Amino acid sequence: MQVYQQEDDLIERWQWNDPALRNLSDVVLSLLHDQHGRALDLGCGSGRMAADLAVAGFDVDGIDVEQRAVAIGQRIMARRGLPVRLYAGDVFNPLQPVAVGGYDLVVCTEVLEHVGPWRELLVRGGELLRPGGTLIVSVPRDPGQFSVLDSYAGHLRRFRDHELLAELRSGYDKITVRYLGFPSMRTIVWVYTSALKLTNRSHASQSQSLWRGPGPAKRLAVAVFYHMLKFDNLFVRLPLGATLVVRAHKRLKGDGVNG
Repeated sequence: MQVYQQEDDLIERWQWNDPALRNLSDVVLSLLHDQHGRALDLGCGSGRMAADLAVAGFDVDGIDVEQRAVAIGQRIMARRGLPVRLYAGDVFNPLQPVAVGGYDLVVCTEVLEHVGPWRELLVRGGELLRPGGTLIVSVPRDPGQFSVLDSYAGHLRRFRDHELLAELRSGYDKITVRYLGFPSMRTIVWVYTSALKLTNRSHASQSQSLWRGPGPAKRLAVAVFYHMLKFDNLFVRLPLGATLVVRAHKRLKGDGVNG
């Protein structure tokens, strides 16, 4: 991800203030109702989602292969006084301190699109989840929406809805689906990417400019965008958004396939 090539404070402002990521966290937490217990943020980055889970009352671990991102997250957790444990390394490594079957919740948001063997990572997340536990996954959806923003973010793909859902149907039940980012997000992305093409400018320079020196006007724009995404949340059941969010419960041993 090109964002991890930037300086630490820029990475923090970017990942912790991005209105789309903040709204995603809000939606994830809304799907958890009054659940508590031990949670794993799989692909935690600098820990934004892990922090939100901790504030919501979960006992949180996070793991990511990006060592620099994890180091930034560890400093942020210490500064904010959050008891979140972040680990740098490969979740498939048996020496990592993540427990098979040890989590009531596994969250994997905006991760699978960066991974070649994404199915294997999804299976690994399920292995770490206790029977009856909750899995929440989010991915960018609809290959037709792939743009320069995806390329810059290091996305290898956008998912067709059935691709992800098919992987969950055999081991999970009580599947809930939400679609985020319609109509506002999709409209803004279309206008923005069209403007980049017309002006022959790069997304890299524009996005870094936004987070490098956010003055009052930029802060206002970010706040307005966040509230526009809240409007989009009125349409989360329509399969028209930019992001697919799925909540599923791991079947208890002996449960049959849900028809």
